[in-house]
Amino acid sequence: MKLATAVELNKYPFELKYCDPSLWIGSCFAAEIGNIMKSLRFDCCVNPFGPLYNPVSISNGLRMLINRVQLSADDLFPANGLYNSFAFHSSFSRRDTNESLSIMNESLKSAAEILLHSKFLFITFGSAYIFEHQQNKIIAGNCHKLPSSEFVRRRLSVKEIVEEYNILFDELLTINSELKIVLSVSPIRHLADGAHGNALSKSILLLAADEIIRADEKRRFYFPAYEILLDELRDYRFYAADMCHPSDTARDYIFERFSSALISTEAISVMNEVSKFNKARNHRPLHADGDEYADFVKHIDKLEKDLVYRFPFLKQ
Repeated sequence: MKLATAVELNKYPFELKYCDPSLWIGSCFAAEIGNIMKSLRFDCCVNPFGPLYNPVSISNGLRMLINRVQLSADDLFPANGLYNSFAFHSSFSRRDTNESLSIMNESLKSAAEILLHSKFLFITFGSAYIFEHQQNKIIAGNCHKLPSSEFVRRRLSVKEIVEEYNILFDELLTINSELKIVLSVSPIRHLADGAHGNALSKSILLLAADEIIRADEKRRFYFPAYEILLDELRDYRFYAADMCHPSDTARDYIFERFSSALISTEAISVMNEVSKFNKARNHRPLHADGDEYADFVKHIDKLEKDLVYRFPFLKQ
C-alpha cells in the first residue's frame, strides 16, 4: 500500500565531493540546507548577503561577487539606529558605519573568492515579489523595516527572470567555467501575499526555473525541494509552528533526498563519521566542574584528532 506520492529523483550526472567548494545563495531555505553542509565540514559559503528571496536581488548579489565589488560609506543608509545596505540582511548592520562596511566587505571578499573556485552554485528562489525603493530605484534584498510607502511592490514575470538569469549564468561561466548550477524553489510559504498570491509567486518561480535550466541542461539543474515538501510530505506535521517553514524533520528529510541524489557515496560515508562526532561533541555531562567533564573534554579532543587524521580534507 502506497501512503505517499514519492517525488522521483534520480542521480545527477555529477557528484558533490568533500574537495568541491560550493556557494549557497537565496532564501533562508538555502541557509537551512547549506548550514547542514557546513556542520558536516564541507567547504561551502552560505548566504554571504543573508537571506535573499527574490531572483533579482539574488542576481544582483552574484554580480557583486563576479565584479568583486566593495562597498563605501555612500552605499549605506541610516535607519533604526543602524547603517544598512539594501543588498544585505539586517544582521550585517551595525551602529558604526565603518563596522558595517568592514563586515559587509569581508563577506563580499571571501564569497567572491569561493565563487571563483566553486564547483557548485546552489540558488534557491523564495518569492517572485520585489520591493523597489522609489527614491534611488534599487530593488531591495532587505527593506530594513523602512515604511512601505518608500517602496513600489510588484511581481516579476517569468520572462524577466529567465532573461536575467540567462545573461547572469553566461557571466558566471566567464569567471568559472567548471561551475555547475543547481536551482530550487523554496518550499517556505509566503502567506503575507495571501494563499493565492503565494501560489502565483511560486508558479512563476517554477516556470522560470524550468526555462532557465532548459537553456543549458549540461550545466544547469533543478532540485525539487518545493515538490518534496508539498507533494511527498504534504502534511501540516511537516511544518513548523508558524505553518510556513518546514519543520526540522522535513528539513532533514529533504537533505537526505538531496544527499542521495547529489553527494558521492564516498562523501556520504565521511558525512556519517562527522555526524557521529558532532553528536558526541554536542553531548554535555550533567556537571561541568568535575572529573567527568575533564574526561569528556579529553575524549572529544581525541575524537577530533582522530577524525582530522583520517579525513584531513575536512573543513575546520
